[in-house]
Parts: sequence; C-alpha cells; structure tokens
Amino acid sequence: MRPALGGKTARFVARCRRVAVRLGLAGGPSEFTRAVYLAPRQVVLVTARHGDEEALWPVDWHTPLGIEPPRYALSFAAGGHGTSVALAAGVFVVNFVGSEHEAVLLEAGARSGRDGNKREAMGLSAVTAAFVDAPRLELAAGWLECRVEDARRLDDRFLVVVKVIHAQTAPPGQRWLFHRWPES
Repeated sequence: MRPALGGKTARFVARCRRVAVRLGLAGGPSEFTRAVYLAPRQVVLVTARHGDEEALWPVDWHTPLGIEPPRYALSFAAGGHGTSVALAAGVFVVNFVGSEHEAVLLEAGARSGRDGNKREAMGLSAVTAAFVDAPRLELAAGWLECRVEDARRLDDRFLVVVKVIHAQTAPPGQRWLFHRWPES
C-alpha cells in the first residue's frame, strides 16, 4: 500500500497529469518523463538578482561538468521568470538545501516570481553572495556562486553552462533533498 501524497505534492502530481493530458498523453506522463523522474536527483534552489528584480526557483536538472576549471550545467525553463533574471544578470547562486526544507522547496516551485519578490514573501533570509551579485539563502547547507558562460535554447528549456566562481560545501552529516516522481 502506497502512502498518501501530501497536499502540495498531490497538487504537483495532478498538475503534471493535466499537462500530460493537454499534450495528448492521456494515459499520463510519457515513459521518458517517468524514466527521468524515477531516478532520484538532488534538488537545489537557484537565486538571482538583476537590478531591483530577484528570483528564486527550484531546479532538479543540474550536474557538474568539470573540475578544472570548475563548470556546472543546469536546465532552466525557457519562459521562466527566474531564467530571464539569471540570464540578464549573468550570475546566480545554486543553493543546496537540506531535506528538512522540503516545504520551502515545494512552495518556491508553486509560487510565481512575476508577482513580486518570492523570497521575501516566503520569509526567507538571504545575504549577498561573496563573489557574485546575487542573493544566497541563509538556510543553504552549501552553495555555488556561478557566472554564466553559455546558454543554449533547446525547445522549451535553456541549457545553462556556468563557471563556478566560489563553492561552499555542507557540514558533515547534512542530509540532502532529492526529488523522485511519485508512483501513481
């Protein structure tokens, strides 16, 4: 017997199913979607600032690309508010969050940043990162301060390649937050 899904998770799954139906996948998500979401991935919160505009959003498609020089890649939604802020700024912070902040991550994904400062509305504290002009979440267990090197549009996504300017790791024993597609 599967445990019942929490409120926000259940709404997310329902929204995914509605999108699948709209895309003609009446049986639910495609096999590709299920395959990529069945593999657990670490979820991060990305923060960016351009002028007076700030953005905060969850990202679960990201990976290291190289050690020397340190490079990282992320997949951003092409029409996303955070994407436009981050690409205009040319810098952002990848905030690694502990599993105790799952509710924060879900709320950040459910709110729109187009209606105002999402971070402030959620009551999240931030400081300016040490090496890039972007907010860094105080609740972050670790972070990467990044400068955009390349951004390529691929259908409905941007593949964003960054150089890591500064990295801070989590304290020993910190539990990371991972995302997995709920089985239906």
